[in-house]
Amino acid sequence: MNNNIEYSFKEVAGVVVIYNPGQNVIENIISYINQINYLFIIDNSENPNQTLTEFSNSNHMVKYIFNNANLGVAESLNIAAKKAIEAKYSFLLTMDQDSMAPPDLVLSQLKIFQNSANIGIVSPLHSNRFGTHIKPSKESSNVMSVMTSGNLLNLDAYQKVGGFCDDFFIDYVDIEFCFKLNYNKYKIVRLSNIILEHNEADITKKKIFSKKIYPTNNAPFRMYYKTRNLLYLRERYKKTNSHLLKEEYKIYLRNVVKILLFEKQKFLKFKMIIIGGWDYFNRKKGRKF
Repeated sequence: MNNNIEYSFKEVAGVVVIYNPGQNVIENIISYINQINYLFIIDNSENPNQTLTEFSNSNHMVKYIFNNANLGVAESLNIAAKKAIEAKYSFLLTMDQDSMAPPDLVLSQLKIFQNSANIGIVSPLHSNRFGTHIKPSKESSNVMSVMTSGNLLNLDAYQKVGGFCDDFFIDYVDIEFCFKLNYNKYKIVRLSNIILEHNEADITKKKIFSKKIYPTNNAPFRMYYKTRNLLYLRERYKKTNSHLLKEEYKIYLRNVVKILLFEKQKFLKFKMIIIGGWDYFNRKKGRKF
């Protein structure tokens, strides 16, 4: 990608992957719809969403795609990326249904692409209602991995590294893609002055003595995918991304401890962990639940 070119929003498509979204999904979409040139709404729900269908029909720059099945995050992102590439877009903004974008998100990201070469992703800083995000001192920094929502993705890099891993379905889809970018020498840049409100899971605040703890309270089936996919991630990248894997294992183990100490449905969640490990050893991939 030529970093001497001045990019504009006309080169940016967007995608939001949805599954039985809440009532605020339109409000969230409106927060970034005018920052991009075209939006793909990929719906994995059981039934078509009438509100989003009407929204798409009233806006010629929005395409609502009902999959009639839950294809998962990875395949849905790949659907949108391939359509954006076919339409000659250079970038893809990837959003979650529960994320609201600041007004200067895409413009700030495009400036980074204009000023630096060999970038795969420019990410905002993800926040939540408890403000548990880190607070770096620099306005921008190179990082090794980021969450999917709010990212501006270089579609040339996407093609070169092979896209998102459909085998994972959900969980570690973003991390696996970042590992491929790292391996192929693409930079991942995070803008700490651009804050994306991202309500991850059902995060709550607890205390042990004076220390604050933030359980994520994921649904039990998520622990199946987190366990299975982390093992596949280790298998694929233990030689090339060993230091990143160590960090992911630390995060995973901290979440397991939080389940044990604070979360509900402990038995079911630990059962999902065991099934996830069992299915990894039996080489099962893709959708389970």
